[in-house]
Amino acid sequence: MLLFIGGAARTGKGILVRRLLAERRVSFFSLDVLKMGLTRGVPEYAIDPDAGGLVVGERLWPLVREMSFNLMGEGVDYAVEGELLPKHVAALQGAYPTQIRSCFLGYTTITPERKLRDIRTYAGHPNDWSSDCSDSELLDIIAGMIEFSRYLKAECAAVHLPYFDTSDQFMATLDRVVAYLCAK
Repeated sequence: MLLFIGGAARTGKGILVRRLLAERRVSFFSLDVLKMGLTRGVPEYAIDPDAGGLVVGERLWPLVREMSFNLMGEGVDYAVEGELLPKHVAALQGAYPTQIRSCFLGYTTITPERKLRDIRTYAGHPNDWSSDCSDSELLDIIAGMIEFSRYLKAECAAVHLPYFDTSDQFMATLDRVVAYLCAK
């Protein structure tokens, strides 16, 4: 089974895939690795890591789609997390419904100030780029991610994919995501 976990930054995608690895032995691939590898190693591919989820998701999808075919061919459970767009994942999942499960995470109802407090309180996870940002920089990013979360929520509804909001009850929401992804 190929598990796609998309969503806004700082929604718990990384925590989720590390949990799937520890609890279910599901290997994972973070699209941040691909994004930064292409940014630094193949600059002619023109990936701007700061362009936002819509732009990065569009640019990465052709590679992610082809990687997905290889991963499905291996017959091993694998989670792919990062900047994905619901329309792409829904199309692939529609073509391979027994081999793909997906969901998206966001935060649409939390205030930027509260999200900033949460991020600062629970900092220190791998890939914690947010610790390098000032509070004002991070507040700007969070405001953009709230808007991106609203987009993801609407798009997930349009293409019938699950959307989980981590604005409140963060860990309980991640528990629900694990239960959904691992359901038979």
